[in-house]
Amino acid sequence: MTIDFTLQKYTELCQTVCQLDCPVMKVRDFFNAGQPRGFLVVLRHDVDRQMNAALQMAILESRFGISSSYYVRKQPSVFIPQAIQQLSALGHEVGYHYEVLAKTKGNVERAIQLFGDDLQSFRELVPVSTISMHGSPLSRWNNLDLWLKHSFEGYDVGDAVLSLDSQEIFYFTDTGRAWDAERFNIRDTMKSKTPSRKLHTTDDLIVFLQEKHPFPVFVNAHPNRWAAGWLSWCMGSVSDWVINCIKWVVARARSRPAHRD
Repeated sequence: MTIDFTLQKYTELCQTVCQLDCPVMKVRDFFNAGQPRGFLVVLRHDVDRQMNAALQMAILESRFGISSSYYVRKQPSVFIPQAIQQLSALGHEVGYHYEVLAKTKGNVERAIQLFGDDLQSFRELVPVSTISMHGSPLSRWNNLDLWLKHSFEGYDVGDAVLSLDSQEIFYFTDTGRAWDAERFNIRDTMKSKTPSRKLHTTDDLIVFLQEKHPFPVFVNAHPNRWAAGWLSWCMGSVSDWVINCIKWVVARARSRPAHRD
């Protein structure tokens, strides 16, 4: 039995997707097609850290003829021009994984200026037509709130959350190191369709896909979570456990009512 959250298990997921005989889309293609209904699969990835892991996943997908969307943060550890161009050359979409409101500690005007500068930095390397917010779970600021006063449409992009008719899709994310880890998921959420049963493991997700439900299925896999070897899997498990504990504490603290004298 293949260990979950390894590239070997992701290979099984890719094999399943290829056998479904349905459209497999990037986020950009889904938007360009007018957000079609019916069964199809959209694969996307948030490159939060470890660009090498993203490249390994991208190469694996390309071997299956799969093109997906990679949302990259503007951070030195992953904003690596040559790697970003390699993702695009492999046939994948590269999007901007923005976190400017958290970076500027809630200063909206500084954040929108930083957004424009960062987007231009990406577009000097590859075409960018969709964006997606980074959850910044330890920050008090929600990066989506940037668009309460500004409009992303003016930048000729669609937003992978806000532009999506999420009530007409299934959305699954591996945030929390499971496909149903809601208690550890602070902001990587959508008001999407709810499956009739919990999907905890990747094997559960594979079975769900094989059932071909009559709605688009979005799968968001974070490359740093899918280990290439035993040692990296162990290190990733420990790292996710620590991060999940911190998220749980943060979520509990935010849910408490403010104390009033």
